[in-house]
Amino acid sequence: MFRICLDDDCHDIEECGACERNALIICFLINAVMFVVELYYGVISHSASLLGDSAHNIGDALIILSSMFVMGATLRVKAKVALLKSVIMLVFGILALWYVVQNSMTGYVPSATPITIVGIFVLIGNVASAMLLLYYRHKDINLKSAYICCRNDAISSVGIIIAGILVGLTQSNMPDLVIGGAIGLLICYSAIRIFKESMDVN
Repeated sequence: MFRICLDDDCHDIEECGACERNALIICFLINAVMFVVELYYGVISHSASLLGDSAHNIGDALIILSSMFVMGATLRVKAKVALLKSVIMLVFGILALWYVVQNSMTGYVPSATPITIVGIFVLIGNVASAMLLLYYRHKDINLKSAYICCRNDAISSVGIIIAGILVGLTQSNMPDLVIGGAIGLLICYSAIRIFKESMDVN
């Protein structure tokens, strides 16, 4: 039986509190590492898509971290935390869009190789995170918001890889700007959805 805890009484990963906690811890660490990697290579390559996604990942890390502290809380408390997380997501979505505007004005063409390689790296991390949280996405709004973040990151990672390839082929910053903008809009859209669901619970 698949499990990610050392509890001998664990027979179902979906019902095991220790597995749920460990899944959140692993996802937090993955997102924290991806944030550092994307921020570093985003800065040195002047990539709007990497910088935007790094903002997304630190937002996700904070969201997942908060999820660990409300595991045993009531639905109302979890909804209030999810409401706060939706605001954080929206801020990072706007930040990602700001990077796009800034890079569009400078016209700088980012380096394609770091974008593509880092995109592959974060895709692996995001898929792993989404798979871990897949078991708990219907448990409550708090875990659902964490799962949605990781799922959206996986989608964003595919876009980053495509952006890196197209930047290399066209020697234009346009693919990076388009993907960076799409990531920002996706973050904002998801934040608004979670906000509305949280308000329904409240």
